[in-house]
Amino acid sequence: MILVADDDKVMNQLLRALLEDAGYTVETAYDGQQAYKLMKKPACEGAILDIRMPGVNGAELLMLMTTEGIEVPVIVVAGFPDFDEEEMKQFPNVKRFFLKPLYPEEVLAAVKEMAPLS
Repeated sequence: MILVADDDKVMNQLLRALLEDAGYTVETAYDGQQAYKLMKKPACEGAILDIRMPGVNGAELLMLMTTEGIEVPVIVVAGFPDFDEEEMKQFPNVKRFFLKPLYPEEVLAAVKEMAPLS
């Protein structure tokens, strides 16, 4: 299962459709707390995580994952240049970093690299 966590419902729907069409099982979350619960499921093979979300934001969630030893690989997406790729690389789970707008073929290639289909 790939987790898509973004407070933008349209973005969640687009990423879900992209990944499901490629053969992935997808669950979505609209805030960091919901994402955290789903990320702890054994079936979670990877996550696409928006950095700005209500409640627990993406950066806080990455810190929590590091502290708790949650080793789910993550693709970080950001709509604002608050963070850059170098800052995100400090988190061991972060495999890729994209600024919005996203390009579907790039996101799909990154997901396939992070969590290859069996």
